[in-house]
Amino acid sequence: MHPARLACTTAALGLLALSVPASAQTADPAARGRLLFLQCRACHTLAAGEPHKVGPNLHGLFGAAAASRPGFAAYSKPLRESGILWDEAALDRFLAGPGRAVPGTTMAFAGLPKPEDRAAVIAYLRAATR
Repeated sequence: MHPARLACTTAALGLLALSVPASAQTADPAARGRLLFLQCRACHTLAAGEPHKVGPNLHGLFGAAAASRPGFAAYSKPLRESGILWDEAALDRFLAGPGRAVPGTTMAFAGLPKPEDRAAVIAYLRAATR
């Protein structure tokens, strides 16, 4: 595995155990999603003009085709050929398990098994990537 991808995977696995405080469990989903997104920050940026990392910058994600971020060339062939348009449903499937959603993807993330966690991250991404 490429060293940068290994570092990203290690960071994500470490943060996967992130304990979301009980107070955040019932709070605004986008606020809870912001906490859950900490595990994604090792590989992704969100704001316009921020650089790509191991993964692409996600600004303008909603409505975009998968593997279409300008200036990011490390997409896997399966993701480039997936035909995915990023909306809530596509993100939910992908965040549940990228390797199951797009077999052969190089995104090194096990996924978020809880639907409420995925919904919170999607709500945060909706707000943070405009």
